[in-house]
Amino acid sequence: MSGADLKQQSRHSGRTYVVTGAASGIGAATALSLRDQGARVIGADLRNADVIADLATPDGRSALVEGVTRLSGGWIDGIVANAGGGPAETMLALNFFGAVATLEGLRPLLAASAAPRAVCVSSVSSLGAPNRAIVEACLALDERTAIAAGRCALEAPGEQALDLYGSAKHALNRWCRRVAVQPAWAGAGIPLNVVAPGVIDTPAAAWITTNPAAQAEMAQRTPMPTARPGRPEQIAAVLAWCVGPENALMTGQVLFVDGGLECRARGEQSW
Repeated sequence: MSGADLKQQSRHSGRTYVVTGAASGIGAATALSLRDQGARVIGADLRNADVIADLATPDGRSALVEGVTRLSGGWIDGIVANAGGGPAETMLALNFFGAVATLEGLRPLLAASAAPRAVCVSSVSSLGAPNRAIVEACLALDERTAIAAGRCALEAPGEQALDLYGSAKHALNRWCRRVAVQPAWAGAGIPLNVVAPGVIDTPAAAWITTNPAAQAEMAQRTPMPTARPGRPEQIAAVLAWCVGPENALMTGQVLFVDGGLECRARGEQSW
């Protein structure tokens, strides 16, 4: 093994991470990347994982915390809240409330770490025009009202599940930026950041990557050809750095890892 390989492996050696949505796509790539760099990874998903938990439900969120606490011995170094997507009926419950429950539920387990870190996975879809009622209910942590607003939105002409997804991820971005600077996170020395990928070559994105019209639109919106689409391991590399000990200063940031799509869409506008 070369010196460079040893250095790469030692970055996460001895650290324990939790990765949700670890059975496929970005989550599987992230778990593999962290393990290859010497970390212990506790994966959570609906199946084929160390902890089986449906984060769209209160029982599943409790199962996550209980399972991770048991397997970790009550001590973890980082959280990758990646689980997302899903059908319209659980879109808000999983993509916003499940992610928040993951971060808040597991945060106490970070207390014993010398270098605690957390990151959640959002999406470039968060750039779209969000549904204000949904976002406000999410930020108030009112799940019942948010889901009711989501049902109403889906009944409106032209509304799609993708719009719910974008609203959920928009709310998640704002929630993370809100709490990242609070005593429980920044005050406790825990950087909390967001990674918002563009189109990534996973089964969930097949409706884009196999559709000529969608491919053409992606090419028009994404200036970097090598990001049309991106690969899961490329996002995994960013997530791994966010939860690694080297990230000692960055917190409350939304990182668009999308080949320039966000920059083209918003130009010089700040977040």
